[in-house]
Amino acid sequence: MKKAILIIVLILSFLDAAFLEKVKWKKDQTLLGFLQENNISTSLYYTLDKEDKELASEIREGTTIEILRDEYTGEIEQILIPVTEELQIHIHKNANKKFAFEMIPIKYEKRKNTLRIDLTKSIYQDIVDKTKSHALAKEFLDAFKKRIDFKKLKKGDKVVIIYEQKYRVGERFGLPVIKAAMVEHRGKEYFSFLAPDGKYYDEKGKMRIGDSFIVPCRYKRISSRFTRKRWHPILHRYRAHLGIDYAAPRGTPVKAAYSGRVIFRGRKGGYGNVIEIAHPNGYKTLYAHLSGFKRGLKRNQRVKKGQIIGYVGSTGISTGPHLHFGLYFNNRPINPARKIVIANKIETKKRREFLKLVKIYKNEIKKALQREVIALNDYQSE
Repeated sequence: MKKAILIIVLILSFLDAAFLEKVKWKKDQTLLGFLQENNISTSLYYTLDKEDKELASEIREGTTIEILRDEYTGEIEQILIPVTEELQIHIHKNANKKFAFEMIPIKYEKRKNTLRIDLTKSIYQDIVDKTKSHALAKEFLDAFKKRIDFKKLKKGDKVVIIYEQKYRVGERFGLPVIKAAMVEHRGKEYFSFLAPDGKYYDEKGKMRIGDSFIVPCRYKRISSRFTRKRWHPILHRYRAHLGIDYAAPRGTPVKAAYSGRVIFRGRKGGYGNVIEIAHPNGYKTLYAHLSGFKRGLKRNQRVKKGQIIGYVGSTGISTGPHLHFGLYFNNRPINPARKIVIANKIETKKRREFLKLVKIYKNEIKKALQREVIALNDYQSE
């Protein structure tokens, strides 16, 4: 926290003699190319470790980059590049006037919002009309997947959604997280609650296993799990890993985790050989460090869940054969473990904690049914 405050102070101290330039990250742009375009020594990139190079491959097209330049010379003093909802790249001049690289936290605040809707159109459209958030509408449908036939809902049916949203500099930031939701149809209430494992269950801690994502390969162990931000106690720096790494022998077949369309097949920065597949409802999967692709696999080709698409390898920035599996919703990384369903009920050891949350949120939903509560600060388009 002290470090983040210091960085803000440093940035503000330059404002009297500097100007802020905002640019967008280009399609297929790489960090190496960005440094070259801005006349920053590429040695900065080549001295980065594997994790930082891999993370730099995650910068999204259209991301706003803030560049602080000297007012008189136009020379770059600092650069901020958001990578995840939690971390951003900070490139700045050190005491020797040479550029340095570090990952720093993104400063934001979380706000809890409660939304009550009396259905007038479709549930999806009503949520979008109220909040201007397609992401929230999609997440709501996912929370009740295989449990409710939304086509049967009628005008006047009631919906309550309790969710968290991040805000940065007063603007909505990142994906909403639904904590609890309820649909009242023909006098019957249907609930969905977010459990500590990141999955949605009903009030009894059960779920219906629908057509979920599958583990994309046979593996020996999980060598690295998903995390948006963690402080490394030895390196004294922030790290992130936006996927799950499955350690497996070279050549192990990799399967499509869900049916969809191949949108990328080729090399991608530190990820080496990569396949990306677009799926319904805004989801995308990424398969990285592949040794090769399934013969005949092409861009725009349709693939089925479980179909072999490539083979485990160690291409790109990699210390050994493994599959890096990434899952994205609206082009933002999410934890794949949330969408890979193996059991149809919550673990026994987590059940007690879950039921406590159910009781709390049920009371909040009951209160919301007595009035309409909408956070005005959530009225922003995506």
